Amino acid sequence: MANLSSNSVSAFVISNGTLTPVVNSPFNAGQGPAALAIDPNGNFLFVTNFNGNSVAVYLIDQASGILSLVSGAPFGTDAGPLSIGIDPTNTFAFVANNSAQSLASYALNPTTGSLAPATGSPLATGGNPEALAVDPTGSYVFAANVEAANQVATFNIAAATGALTVSSVTAAGSLPIAVAIDPSGQFLYAVNYNSNDVSAYTLSAGGALTPVPGSPFAVGVQPHSIAID
Repeated sequence: MANLSSNSVSAFVISNGTLTPVVNSPFNAGQGPAALAIDPNGNFLFVTNFNGNSVAVYLIDQASGILSLVSGAPFGTDAGPLSIGIDPTNTFAFVANNSAQSLASYALNPTTGSLAPATGSPLATGGNPEALAVDPTGSYVFAANVEAANQVATFNIAAATGALTVSSVTAAGSLPIAVAIDPSGQFLYAVNYNSNDVSAYTLSAGGALTPVPGSPFAVGVQPHSIAID
């Protein structure tokens, strides 16, 4: 759990659905921890520090859950890192830098957890990227509120380097603030904070987005996030 005001991260042991704080939790983070991600192997925790313009990476002790910063962390980013995603092959990390209007790609060392900027990173996006999601095949990054406001863009991931190139842009609602892909990789959902709805898309060949009939779907006032089981 990222604790924005106290600049810390809390960790818990889960037992029969109950939460018990890990020894020494909460752990110090950078300035303004905003988003969390765990690598596919469950070895490292990645934390974007919105005010510190960095990503902190922690080794997760598999027995105790205790977090410890990896060597070289935190790793620098553009201004205002707000969202982070790890590709399913555990090769690359991607960061949406809201204030700098950019997306960054990093080569991820699966042994040490260290991050190294990819060639051509960061990539200017226009707009203010609010969130991103990596598709289950590791071929595309989808980012909300880029190129211009109120859009979702598809970026191709270069398999060799992790570099990003935009391939298409699709209209969303007002201020898409979160995106999520269903586990099958067939659908993408964008949460529109100002228009109080969720845009639903079918993922087509090449990462193109096609609105689902009836989309967008009305939800409560100022939706902020989404989860798919």
